[in-house]
Amino acid sequence: MTNVGCFSEMKVFHDSGSVHEHIIEKVNYDKQKMIQYLSSFKRKASCPREAIDCVTGKVIANYFLVFDDGEFCWCDFLIYHIKNYNIALPQRLIEKANATLTA
Repeated sequence: MTNVGCFSEMKVFHDSGSVHEHIIEKVNYDKQKMIQYLSSFKRKASCPREAIDCVTGKVIANYFLVFDDGEFCWCDFLIYHIKNYNIALPQRLIEKANATLTA
């Protein structure tokens, strides 16, 4: 399983590096489609720890949820960061989301 968006600022089960390493000028995917894809799965786990905006440090939720599609694993704070910032994502995830949503 490939972990995506587990930014080091959150200090969670996997460290994908700082969010600042993943912010790019322009994304190569449709943000709304990616959010739709990532939001379409049932949660696998929940963590009773605060989720933060990894750029500002502001608390965005009192807990966070973990999801996976069988190949990729992510937390719901990734969706928040995609909505608010230009976050680079693995090309394979982008392709998988596009294929799933256009099928």
